[in-house]
Parts: sequence; C-alpha cells; structure tokens
Amino acid sequence: MYYLTRMEQGIAVSMRTNTGSAKKVLQQIVSNGVQCVQLDALHDDFVDMTESGLRDVATTIRRLGIRACGIDFLVSPETWEEAPERTLDAFSRAVAIAEAVGNVPVGTRIAKESEITESAISIGQQSGVLLSTHGTNPPEDPQVGWHLPLALLSKEDNPLLALVKANHAPLAIRLRGDIVDETSLEYEGTRMVLRELRGVLDAMCWNPMTILDCDCDDTLSFVKAWQIAGP
Repeated sequence: MYYLTRMEQGIAVSMRTNTGSAKKVLQQIVSNGVQCVQLDALHDDFVDMTESGLRDVATTIRRLGIRACGIDFLVSPETWEEAPERTLDAFSRAVAIAEAVGNVPVGTRIAKESEITESAISIGQQSGVLLSTHGTNPPEDPQVGWHLPLALLSKEDNPLLALVKANHAPLAIRLRGDIVDETSLEYEGTRMVLRELRGVLDAMCWNPMTILDCDCDDTLSFVKAWQIAGP
C-alpha cells in the first residue's frame, strides 16, 4: 500500500473528475489520504451559493482536515466570448468560493489576451484571488498564473524541451489519463514518462502543486506512479 509521504503533500485530487455530492466527493478524497482538493466551481452544490453556504464549505473542509489548493472554473474559451456577462457573473461566484477557502487561485480556460480577460483579472484582484490559465506555455501577463495540463504538454513535438523553455514554473501541473508501465501516463494516444518529467522539475528547482484529474478510486495508483517517478 502506498501512502502520501511528507514530500508528497503537494498532491491534490480534482473534484470535477468525480461524481456525487460535494460532501461525498470530499469524504472520498479524505479516505484516500490526500490532504488537498481542487474544488469545482461548476459543481451543482456550488451553484448560486449564499454567504452562509460559502462559510459551510470552508468549515467542512477544515473539519475533514484537508485544504483547498484552488478552484476550477473550466468553461470553454468559446463560452467566455459568446456569453461574457453571464460567464463573468459565474466567475465572480467562483472567486467568492476561492476567497472563502483561503484566497486560492482560480483555474480557467480563458483567452490569454482579451478585454474579458482583463475584466476577470480585475474581479479576482478585488478579492485577492489570482486568475490562472491552462496551457502549454505560461501567459505573458505577470498578473495571470499558469496551470499546465500534461494532456496538453504531451501533444507537443518535444514536451520536455517545451517545458524547459518556459520562463517560469507553473503553479500546478495536472495529471490525467491511464497509468502504464508503472511510471508513464497515457492519454488519447500520447504518453508522458513521469520519471523524465520529475527529473526536469527537479533540475529546474520547480515544485508546482500536482493535481490529479482522476477518479478517487484511482488516486493511490497515481500517487504510487508519482512517488516511484520521483527524484
């Protein structure tokens, strides 16, 4: 049996890849020994949440002995452009959740440079919450954070070279797919060797949060692969 060591406490499980009530998902995450969770602002239990509801979420997380490392607000880039006012309103609710659980970053798939991006950045800044974008390269705007999904990075011609060329570390890397050969991650026909990835991260002195976009039942398999691949 593999457990999270002190060094691996920077691992979180994403709510969005699990089904059930928010409370059920959080309890499943705790049962696997994970100490961090990436909350999903689009979860049904978090829609139209009141101030009292926000306090309840923060209280529940504390009682379970875990912490939120961030919030997912992963509507498509097209949604931002096609329904900007409605999307910004929903993003504001995601920021409110982020503020309630410790001013954690909000991960998005927003366009890197647009008028609506500036509005979203401003909404986050008013509450002391960082907006972060998903991509294979860090955003040029220093006001925006960077989440790196390995599912995207693995599609690059030379994924590790692309990572080395980044001018700063990602806030988080996201693991999604199937574990093969103990320390490789396979997704949609592409493969990432986790041992090589962790070697690059160690050489660059980067220590991003590791977010597992997996079913709670697969958590320990991902943790085992990550530990074996470690420097």
